[in-house]
Amino acid sequence: MHVGRQLPLFGGKDSSFSGLYLPDNLRLERLSTNTTAGNHPIHRWFNFIAGFAPELVESVCERVSVTQKPHLILDPFAGCGTTPLAAALYGMQSVGYEAHPIFERICRAKLPSQHSLSLLPRIDRALKEGMAKPASLGTLAESPLFYLLKLFNPLSLEQLLGMRQALAIHGLNDEPLAFLILSKILDLSSHSATDGIYKAPTTAKQAASPVHALKQVIHTITTDIRHLDSKDLSRMARIYGKSSENMSDVGNETVSAVVTSPPYINNFDYAEMTRMYLYFWGMAASWSDITEQVRARLIVNTTTALKGHKENQAEYREEVDEELRQSLDDIASQLSERKRFKAGKKDYDLILYPYFAQMKRVLKECFRVMRPDAFFYMMVGDAALYGIHIPAPQILASMLGQIGFSHATCQLIRKRGHRWILKKREGSQSGLGEYCVAAQR
Repeated sequence: MHVGRQLPLFGGKDSSFSGLYLPDNLRLERLSTNTTAGNHPIHRWFNFIAGFAPELVESVCERVSVTQKPHLILDPFAGCGTTPLAAALYGMQSVGYEAHPIFERICRAKLPSQHSLSLLPRIDRALKEGMAKPASLGTLAESPLFYLLKLFNPLSLEQLLGMRQALAIHGLNDEPLAFLILSKILDLSSHSATDGIYKAPTTAKQAASPVHALKQVIHTITTDIRHLDSKDLSRMARIYGKSSENMSDVGNETVSAVVTSPPYINNFDYAEMTRMYLYFWGMAASWSDITEQVRARLIVNTTTALKGHKENQAEYREEVDEELRQSLDDIASQLSERKRFKAGKKDYDLILYPYFAQMKRVLKECFRVMRPDAFFYMMVGDAALYGIHIPAPQILASMLGQIGFSHATCQLIRKRGHRWILKKREGSQSGLGEYCVAAQR
């Protein structure tokens, strides 16, 4: 039995969501962040602040464990693998969809197999060999070289490139665990701090040398895998590297619970936040590559992700239920008017319908694959664009009801946005927050 307190999200003891528990020492506001991930084996290997606590997934697994078997947990926005990993460690099967190529590989790597422990010495030897044979900076294209030299001293970057080259020589390029290890070394070796989740060239932190970073990462991963006692987590999850707008790989009424966190509207640009990795690994050679090869695959949520969507506003609008159109039309109109007087002329008004139409597709697919009485939990935030409040969590909760979910609720988990209050930036008069949107099939 999970020890803790009842999670006060969904009303009293007669609520459909009663029975969801959290550890007594976990504050509710930490539920919508990944700040507890560092306390958990394997979760700590690689993550971004955008996410949610593993404890939420564990609590949901506990909640559904009393229902009919077999159990299947779904995350349509798997990210760095919090839901698939937590479910696997609990002993439940899961399905994850992740369209971002960096996150997909990280997610797979955090589901180690029985062979992962024996693979670590091979990876370690290859990386040490590559470090001893630094590669020329000339192996990088112009844009990646210009950007990466802002984040690393030249010698460290040459060593890191040598390590990347050695993985290819040893046939480890397609091994997710090797990808994760070198990506983590990359992060630790940068002298630029992470501002929120973006590598900011103008900020500074103490950089680890690649040799010390390698030693640290290998030690952590070896320790955690040994504690698995030969469990094969890779067999517990199916990860699909594509959009969850179509989840035809999952059968009707097979999912016990959904636990997820989609992109927040205009919060983080998930292509920009991974530019260091995309450039280093050769997945992109220019800014336009990043847009075409990464942004184009993701749910529209930023003004820089509108290529191919601007022309389809009418079609996206038609996908949204009529009762929501009036509200979105009003918000879009206000944003369009504000844009006329703003120097940046950001197309915030053109984000709304693509975002909510694509999210509706995902939610409809979730409804299709969920069993009757299955549970749905989604961490998501609202937004304030040009000072116009976008109540995204409440809109998405309304969508759930329109699709056919029951007991749809929207509960504030924590207030946010205090870091971004600037005199030159208009914010929401009521402040911003992160919410748990929950429902039952």
